[in-house]
Amino acid sequence: MKVYNNIIQGTEDWFRLKWGKVGGSSSKGLFVPSDTLLIQLLAEHTEEFELDEDNYVSGDMQRGIELEPLHRSEIERYIGVSFNVPGWLESDECALLGISPDGISEDLTVSWEGKSPGAKKHISTVYANQIPSDNIHQCLHYFTVNPKLQMHVFSSFRPESKYPLWPKKISRESIIDLGTKAKPQCKTVQQWVDIAMHNALELESNLTIALKKLDKI
Repeated sequence: MKVYNNIIQGTEDWFRLKWGKVGGSSSKGLFVPSDTLLIQLLAEHTEEFELDEDNYVSGDMQRGIELEPLHRSEIERYIGVSFNVPGWLESDECALLGISPDGISEDLTVSWEGKSPGAKKHISTVYANQIPSDNIHQCLHYFTVNPKLQMHVFSSFRPESKYPLWPKKISRESIIDLGTKAKPQCKTVQQWVDIAMHNALELESNLTIALKKLDKI
């Protein structure tokens, strides 16, 4: 795995490094069959990188940026691990895959993804006592990119709440349900990672084929 410690998240170099790759926010496409991810990658691989100065930052995203230092110190104290914040981690097995961690331990065995949402989203996470469905694929992606990873911590943080910090630890043996209440799909983290990597390698092959096809049109 390649670790880019000299890249700062949110900079032009960071956006350039992520161009044409599958990061945490798009990793759901490795579990849900469709051509959406392939088309996204095709679009990026057939154009020169151009920084979008108007990259949308939602209220929750801005809130997360502002609270991240405090959030990180709280989660470090909770689990007893100090985190580094490299700009990008990239898979050796599939060059399409990478992730920008909110935190990772010096030995690369523990990672952290933190969210600082609004009141409704935060308390619904605390009440459900499970990682939200719109964040779980990103958490699995950490394991797919990083073969050294033993434990990942997801946390929701809202200092205004009576329950300000909600942390959840998962390992490769943890059971994760990516299905619905009617049709559960329960597998271990490692089983989901194996599926994601298989689909990623197939996606990489299909991308090469699609690019060659476009050259002949």
